Amino acid sequence: MSRADVDGRIPLFRAVVSPASRERLLATLDSGWLGYGPECRLLERHFTEARGGWALATSSCTSSLYLAGRLVRMLAAEAAPEIIIPSVTFVASGMAFAQAGLRTVIAAVRPDTLLLDAEAAARALTPRTRALLVVHLYGQRHPELPALRAFADAHSLLLIEDCAHRVDLLDDNAPVGDLLCYSFNAVKELPGGEGGVLWGRDLRNEDWIRAVSNLGLTVDTMQRAATASHADYTWLQEPGLKLRSNDLAAALVNGAIPSLAATRALRREQVRRYDRWLAPLAPMTRPLRRSDDDSFLMYVVKVAPAARDEVRAAMAAAGVATSVHYPSLAHHPLLGDPRPGAACADQDAAVVTLPTFLDLGCDAQQRVVDALAHALEPQCARPSARAAD
Repeated sequence: MSRADVDGRIPLFRAVVSPASRERLLATLDSGWLGYGPECRLLERHFTEARGGWALATSSCTSSLYLAGRLVRMLAAEAAPEIIIPSVTFVASGMAFAQAGLRTVIAAVRPDTLLLDAEAAARALTPRTRALLVVHLYGQRHPELPALRAFADAHSLLLIEDCAHRVDLLDDNAPVGDLLCYSFNAVKELPGGEGGVLWGRDLRNEDWIRAVSNLGLTVDTMQRAATASHADYTWLQEPGLKLRSNDLAAALVNGAIPSLAATRALRREQVRRYDRWLAPLAPMTRPLRRSDDDSFLMYVVKVAPAARDEVRAAMAAAGVATSVHYPSLAHHPLLGDPRPGAACADQDAAVVTLPTFLDLGCDAQQRVVDALAHALEPQCARPSARAAD
């Protein structure tokens, strides 16, 4: 029995903190410096040493997206520049840009991956478009990144990558986008409780972003405290907010980075096991096809939209948690477009997220599969999932 199953229920997610992260956190607690400091600087170096650019440890991926939006607006030098975003993603992928003063234009996703459709992005282009957002949803690396890079270059757009579900530190290639936004939320690959990183390609933007992330101050507390006589406050002529991370969150992430390859391998094994055990349930349930460069962070299947609520209720009655990631932003009251025919296809209506976390054991995973099979009755015969392995 896995630790997550001791109460008889299987949650959607359970955070697992490594011994190395615990040790690093305790050392930070004993250091006396808990705010933005040496652990945050080390975290930033993890994202720049092998690939250049600059990085800022932020309070969340939402903060990173917001700062990216602020930069788009500053460079555009116009009111309400537009950014193209995919319809199926977490609300932060749209709300952060709206708060930064951009108009979000929602583009359809591909039904086989739920990733941004490159052709739909091209159709969403207007004379006011200044940026394009690519979301690596569920951990899938967008397969059309080179084409989207070429599209962005052809139209002088900033290409922003939402990497909340996939940390690319294991990739051999340099980042494709101009700005990359990462998440260290409790449910992500490198859990820090909360936090993020904003990576940028153009070094000319770093000082401006750092100031905006620190209330417009051009010198942060760590820099001011470098001498016994603290330096005076200095500001940009630019409004800012407090959007930086702290050393407690950064220490947890720094402790987890060395084991990223190993934990991703465990997630890959879980996902492949789901693929095999759920195969007999086709076509009543259809997993998304995942490639080897995936982070395997989340496992999402599609069921008949008319049956989804019943399926989820039956699984909940069996003690198995599920969720929906995510409702389409096309229907959001602030981000969606109410005009007739403007909403994207309802690809979100069929999705169900199944439990995935590092200590989800085989027996618990079998229970998830059995609960889903039972929930789909009488639409299909209940298979012996373990026999399919």
